[in-house]
Amino acid sequence: MSLDPLPRQRLAIEAPPGPVLVIAGPGAGKTFCLIARINQLVETLGVAPERICAVTFTNRAAEEIAVRLKHTLRDRADVITRGTIHALCLALLREHAEAAGLRPGFGVADEQYQKVVLGRLHVPLEQRGSLLNRFSRHRVQDYRLTHDDARLYREYAVWLAHRNMLDFDDLVTKAEELLRTHGDIADTIAARWDHLLVDEFQDVNAVQYDLLKRLAAPHDNLFAVGDDEQSIFTWTGADPYVLVRFARDYGIERPIVLDKNCRCSRQIFETARRVLAHNPQLFEKQLSADRESPYEVGAFAFRDEAEEAAWLLDDLRSDRAASGLGWGDYAVLYRRHKLGEYLEGRLLRAGIPCRLARGRSLVEDDVIKYVIAALRIVRNPDDPVALEAFARCVLSQHFLQEVLASPPFPLSANPERGDGGDFLAAVRTLARRRPAHDPDTKKLWRLVYQVENLRALPRSHRALAPLVDEILSQSVGPYRNALEERHDELTDPADSPEAVALAARLAAAIAAEQEIVIEPQGGLEIALRGMLIAAGVRRVSTSTTSRTSPTPIPSPLTLFKALQLVHAGELDTALERYVTFDLETTDGEVATCGVVEIGAARVVAGEIVDRFHSLVQPYRPISPRASAIHGYTDSDVRDARSFAQVWPEFRAFLGDDVLIAHNGQQFDIPVLRRLAAGQAGVDDLVFYDTLPLARSLSRDSAKLEDLALRFGIDAGRAHHALDDAVTLARVYRELERRRGIRARKAVLVNLLDYLGLALALEGAGSGERDLLFKLARFYTLGRYSDALEFYHMERERAGRTAAPSVDEVIERLGGRALMTRLRAEPDPAQRYPAAVARLRALIDADASATLSDSIDRLLERVALSTSEGIEVAPDRVNLLTLHSTKGLEFARVYIIGVEDYQIPGYRESTENQEAAIQEARRLLYVGMTRARERLVLTRVERRFGLEAGGSTFLEEMSLDVQGAAAR
Repeated sequence: MSLDPLPRQRLAIEAPPGPVLVIAGPGAGKTFCLIARINQLVETLGVAPERICAVTFTNRAAEEIAVRLKHTLRDRADVITRGTIHALCLALLREHAEAAGLRPGFGVADEQYQKVVLGRLHVPLEQRGSLLNRFSRHRVQDYRLTHDDARLYREYAVWLAHRNMLDFDDLVTKAEELLRTHGDIADTIAARWDHLLVDEFQDVNAVQYDLLKRLAAPHDNLFAVGDDEQSIFTWTGADPYVLVRFARDYGIERPIVLDKNCRCSRQIFETARRVLAHNPQLFEKQLSADRESPYEVGAFAFRDEAEEAAWLLDDLRSDRAASGLGWGDYAVLYRRHKLGEYLEGRLLRAGIPCRLARGRSLVEDDVIKYVIAALRIVRNPDDPVALEAFARCVLSQHFLQEVLASPPFPLSANPERGDGGDFLAAVRTLARRRPAHDPDTKKLWRLVYQVENLRALPRSHRALAPLVDEILSQSVGPYRNALEERHDELTDPADSPEAVALAARLAAAIAAEQEIVIEPQGGLEIALRGMLIAAGVRRVSTSTTSRTSPTPIPSPLTLFKALQLVHAGELDTALERYVTFDLETTDGEVATCGVVEIGAARVVAGEIVDRFHSLVQPYRPISPRASAIHGYTDSDVRDARSFAQVWPEFRAFLGDDVLIAHNGQQFDIPVLRRLAAGQAGVDDLVFYDTLPLARSLSRDSAKLEDLALRFGIDAGRAHHALDDAVTLARVYRELERRRGIRARKAVLVNLLDYLGLALALEGAGSGERDLLFKLARFYTLGRYSDALEFYHMERERAGRTAAPSVDEVIERLGGRALMTRLRAEPDPAQRYPAAVARLRALIDADASATLSDSIDRLLERVALSTSEGIEVAPDRVNLLTLHSTKGLEFARVYIIGVEDYQIPGYRESTENQEAAIQEARRLLYVGMTRARERLVLTRVERRFGLEAGGSTFLEEMSLDVQGAAAR
């Protein structure tokens, strides 16, 4: 769109201060107007930027506004308050938690957490999403719940309150209640801003409206942009009549209507307007589009979904061949996810790259979901909902269902009873009942190890970034770091003098915020620059554009190793102090054995500084088998003190230190907890088991005596408690040293795509360089990398025509056929680096923040990321639900399933639910107006074996529906 506003846009931008209502149809430039209005306030009316608040309904919209304002207002844009309404409400509640009736440190329950709570209330999985929608409507629309739903809602609310959690609706309702009931606080908050601007106003529900109106009360400078004809979220409480209410409350007789569609062709827009002609019109408007297209809107009918999909594949191929468009210019839209999942399989099997886009909520990414679930345990180890959510990440859905259906599950649904310890104890009990060598039994024990170790991590980490790296390094998660998988084949960056020297130069330049300059190297400098930028280095240029002397970079591999060293500085995760311990017992029965000997060693800064040892009089005879192992007989311990007598002394020795055992979760730890149950101090113990770490570092035997032998450590008298505790202290020190080496080798996995690009440009190599090239090239060619696009743009921008072309680089990496295959198949392993980079972008670098505060902030941001919006794939056909397309546009749009039982739906159609039918018309209108040049609508007679109903909306548009043969 031109930067010169159209006449109607100018009316909105330059409207005098006060309440302004802008009705903006699709493609009419509403975001342009909102941003221009802010510029007008600052540049022309002299409003201080910090006195402006802009509210959006997706994080993507907030970021888009921020980026555009940065171009015009520069640094002044940073002080404008902007964000989603949920983020704004969260900030207000954090600031005034006590006045809002909240306990300090409350958390935000994302959808995954909410659904686990409903699972505890025995709500079937397939019903949880719709039940949450009804809860939402109940709170913001006074929707009447059934007796059973009302009971579940009360129990759900008690669960959240008991765990000090708020869900999304709570954020808004409690913030609105705070402003309504505390006039002094409301006045203080409202006084911060002189102008309030709200995007997508048609999506505002009644509670949100009251809140926004109160914030604008001192000045009434409320600029609202929306479109009643694009109101498609009634289940959230949104109602297009909120725009009418706004006009009535502020005495606006005629809103400003942006009447010119600048996106769609005339043919598309006129057809889309015909479907809305059957809805009541809330505002008088005459919208139009002027651009002509060679394509009329097409409508096609088929017998079933298979015939429909076959035609779609043929039409996609033929249209692309004729138009020369990229796959990212095509979108296939539908009402229900089931259609998208079916079409995804058909397109991928046909070799057409596609992306099934459900949204950009961070927790929809399995890697991030795993980290967030782990952090919830770190933050609150006793939360059974957090534990079950973590179990859902670690165990398969099928196996988890089997676990939860087995005794001693299910656990109590009462939040006042049961806690995380009950959940973990139940998992332990089940693991002991199952065959020891069953792979599923091992998965249960790994879950126990991981949860117990997570509880200990805050003792060894003071910052969030290394804690996240530690969580990701565990092999229990859904995916593995590719560099960790091959760590034993890679060299330690600290062993390379060139990498160490380069790391020192880079670290100094970064700390001083100096520019890093790369000398032109036939295109290789583009990849090196991309690698530095991807590593978070902000000021990078080439020597042709800078007066600063170039930084010598011996090779891409040296740069990669140097960047690993720079980032590995924060990865020192060794515990400063801890106690290793070991028990010798009367036999091998966890549930009944007695303790014969206790041994422990305290370690501070890597050195043993104190020891504890005591024989114990057990309450049962020592078995001959146990005596054969540790050498103690009944006569040896006849005069020893009982465990109850030894416990106070042992507990005093432990103090607040983490208690470390090797393979202790299966024996020593549950035995200690059983015997000390009811004694003072047992519930405060924090355990760490070294077995998972040992197994992750080597495929060799992880037995303590074998580890000691490999590390050259004198194990003393094996199976004597104090000797074993001392041995473990020394073994753990070596394990930590090796973990540090592995961390240096494995950090910055998100740079692999740029490393692959750089190695391809550098040319042939051998050894470790060749190993990394073979590993990295799959990421460079893969669907989640922008390295090739970055190279292409930078090569063109800098005029480096002598540098290899993108096609030549692709050939060096393995060829276009390999790239097409990698980008067509959704390989989770390729997603890992992108997920890690996405997660790191949300982590604050605030050194003054406590670990708990940093975790809380990250959990909040992830929970709020459900408002991210859709991420469009630039090189694949986009498969999208109609609800997810707001704000998007494509050259070609296919809307699948324009039949009554899909749009509006079976019940809505057969029961003639007028409100739902009207919203379905608006939904179809939104989807149709995503298309710029060509729009195709399809319907079938039978879908997935069932009658599909008629096609009322196609009839209302007076479209000539053709059979497949007519094409």
